[in-house]
This record gives sequence, C-alpha cells and structure tokens, in this order.
Amino acid sequence: MKPYLLQHFLENSAAQYPDKIALKHKDRVLTYAELRQKAQNLGQGLRKKGVRRGDRVGLYLDKSLEQVIAIFGALYADAAFVIINSVLRAKQVRHIIRDCGVKLLITEEKYLEEFAESAAPKIYGAEFTKLLARETSAIFPQNIGEDIASIIYTSGSTGLPKGIVLTHRNLIDGARSVSNYLKISAEEKILGLLPFNFDYGLNQLTTSLYKGATLVLFQYFLPNSLLKTLADEEITGLAAIPPIWTSVFGGKMADASRINLPKLRYITNSGGRLPAPLVKKIRQAFPQTELYLMYGLTEAFRSTYLDPREVDRRPESIGKAIPGVEVEIINAEGKPCLPRETGELIHRGACITRGYWNDPEKTAEVYRPNPLLPRENQFLETVVYSGDLAYKDEEGYLYFIGRKDNMIKTAGYRVSPAEVEEVLLQIPEVRDAVVFGTPDSELGYRIRAVVTVKKAVSPEHIIDHCKAAAPPYMTPQEVFIVANFPQTASGKIDRPRIIEKYQ
Repeated sequence: MKPYLLQHFLENSAAQYPDKIALKHKDRVLTYAELRQKAQNLGQGLRKKGVRRGDRVGLYLDKSLEQVIAIFGALYADAAFVIINSVLRAKQVRHIIRDCGVKLLITEEKYLEEFAESAAPKIYGAEFTKLLARETSAIFPQNIGEDIASIIYTSGSTGLPKGIVLTHRNLIDGARSVSNYLKISAEEKILGLLPFNFDYGLNQLTTSLYKGATLVLFQYFLPNSLLKTLADEEITGLAAIPPIWTSVFGGKMADASRINLPKLRYITNSGGRLPAPLVKKIRQAFPQTELYLMYGLTEAFRSTYLDPREVDRRPESIGKAIPGVEVEIINAEGKPCLPRETGELIHRGACITRGYWNDPEKTAEVYRPNPLLPRENQFLETVVYSGDLAYKDEEGYLYFIGRKDNMIKTAGYRVSPAEVEEVLLQIPEVRDAVVFGTPDSELGYRIRAVVTVKKAVSPEHIIDHCKAAAPPYMTPQEVFIVANFPQTASGKIDRPRIIEKYQ
C-alpha cells in the first residue's frame, strides 16, 4: 500500500539505506535513519503540544537540516506544513499566519520579532533541540493520501499571498513523474539550491527521498560558490531558474572552458522560459550533461518538459506533457487549438492541487470542469486553467508566449501588480501608481512602475523604499515619474494607455 503519505518516502529509504547520507548542509550530515528518527521525535512532540490532524504548522526557518526535519515532523503529527519564506516582510508573514490559521510555529530565536503580534505558540532554540532528541516509538498516522500535506503561498492578484493546497498524493505524484523522466536513482547527489516554499525547490527534496539519493542543501550567493560546490560535492543533478543561469554565464563566467563538472548528469530549468542564447551557452559549457527545459505552475506543479535530445533543435520549446499528465491549448470556445494557433494552456491528470485556501472564487476561476469532455460530463473532472498563452507546432511541441492576466513572472516568482502598487502607495510622496512587467532576458520580466507624486521625490528614493518594505522580487527595477495619468471616459486611470507608452 505504501507510499500513500509523503513521509513514506522517508520510511522506505530509511529501511533500504539506513546508514546512507540523506541530507548534507555545509559540514553537517544526516543519514536516512537519523532523519526518520528525528522527524518522528518531533512529530510526537508536536502532538504533545496540541497539534491535531489537519492543523497547520508554520515553518519560519533558514534552509537547514532542521527545516527538513520540521517538514516531516509536521507530517508525522498528521498536520500540514506551511513554509514561510524569510524574504517576506512582516505584513505578508502576518497575513499567512492568519489566513491559514497556523496552530504552532517553528522558528529561530533571531526571527521572534517578526511574530511579536502572533498568538500562535512557538518552538525554537533549546526546546526544539530537546524535542528532536527525545526518542519515541514509531508513529501511526491517521492521514490518507487525499489529506493536506502543505500549503504553498504565492503572490495573489488581490495584493496578498494566496495559499495553494497540496495533498500527499500531489507531492507523491510529482516526485514519481519527475523521477521517471529525469531517470533519478539512489546514486544521485542532488543540489538543494532553491527554497522549499517554491514547489520546484520542494521537488528536489521529495524526489531525492523517494529514490534514496543524497540532497546537498545550498544557499546561492555567487556563481563561483555555486560552481565550486558542484565540483567539490560531485553533484549529479542541478535545478535552477533563469536569473541564476544568467548570473553564472554572464561576464567572466561566460567562458565555457573554465567549467569542468564531469559528474553533473542533468540540469533542469523552470520558473520562467530560458532564452535561446542562454540555452546555447549552457549546452556549450556542459556538452555531456542532459538539459531539461521544463514548464509548470504551482496549481499543477509540473506540466511539461523538453526531451534533452530536442533541446538543440528547438531551444525555445517547453516540450510536451510529463508522464501522467495531458496538456492542451484551447481557444475561447474551449476547443483544442490548431497548430500555431495561440490559446490558453490547460492541465489535466496528475499533480492538480486542491485549490486556494479560503478563496472559493479564485478556486472556481482556475480549477474548472474539463472542456474536452462532452458537455453533460464536464463536471466529472477538474482541470487547471493556467492563464498562460501558448501554441503547439505540427509535431505537438509547446511554446510559451505570455500571461493572459497582468501577473508578472519575474525571477521565478509570480508578482501581482496590485501588490507592488500597494507598496508604492505607502510612500508619502506618491499619489498614484501603475505597475506592469516588461520582457527581460535575465529575469523573464522586469518590474516597471509609473507614478504620479504629491511632491518632488526621486526614482531612487522610491526604489529604496520598496527594497525596505517588500521582498526583493517585488521591487521595481525602473520607476518613471509623470505629472499626471491619462484617464478613460469614465474617469478611471487609463492603464492600457500608460503601459503601451512606457512598455
């Protein structure tokens, strides 16, 4: 029957490879047996703290062995883990805690000020260490595969993060499918480069534990440190997003002859389309390494990948559906598009998440009846409408064009213009703001803001305020100050006209 819960990946690998290193972070390691025991200890401790089936446990921790233990500790308590990104500001953190009703928070002492207004009990420091060391017997969960394993918060169109609900089955299906086409085995040493609150990053953990591989946790700072870690740790699998590839292959690092990583078996890219010139540089630098260009969305995790054998022929393609998934491009009437006809990409099959926490309207907008079934039976299956425009060629390969809505995909994050505008309007000098994305070879899209002001202020001052008040990925790269905004006939700000002029 196993695995039907995510922690079964850990249990199966611990039974098969008890003394093998499951996790490494800097000079610290955990074997599979040690990771399982500490996670079970924590799970029992959380139960004694009052955590019950279906509760949400918040994790506000740096990337570390303890963060992974906390993820599985929450699961052993039959709870769902909610990873709170440490780059978020106090307002967004408070919203997440309130929105999903965090029952208990696991954090570090240095972050306690961030939660001064939160009534949720907190575990940190010596108490956390004590719970990990308190030996306990095996835990028998009540959860089943359809129960919630995690809630991932992403930027929302209304200006605050929205929680996307993932079940155990979602995470298991994702790990199985990706492990299949990446051909991951127990011999892999995978680099945990991306944060676990990012579904793409979380998958590095789940696939590694599923196959009994070793995951090396790493915080990216500079290209040289990344390349050194890849070489020193003899990494075989690397997942990254376009801004990281740009930093690695920009400037002096563009010389492919300087890079020698014979152990690197595969590379994946997601979180934004990789420009063809960058694809070419990666292929030149790692001619023996398989490059997988992938596309996905948190609501359905992973939708497509391009077979490495096709990368040189069609470097701008996002490939075809992953195993267990069907994707289609549909027109406004809900009918499949012809080759080269642009439409919206929809996803059906494995990995479809449950919807948005506390937001039935948004859920109904994105998770809809399957238009490919006869009308009388469409209600029998839910598909995800991605909001992404794409087309397929005559051979069925898919190509991403852009977003239907105004969400900005930058540096692997989806950013709501309303969210950035709200930050701008907190600046005393700013009267009105219009935010939009403009194509960028490094970021995918860069954030551009046009503002009117009440009194003189510089673009630099406005950008500095955003850096202090919002996460880095929400900070505009460019700000234009204008005397006034054009208006529509009804007196509203003419956003399309402004965007057209400053695009």
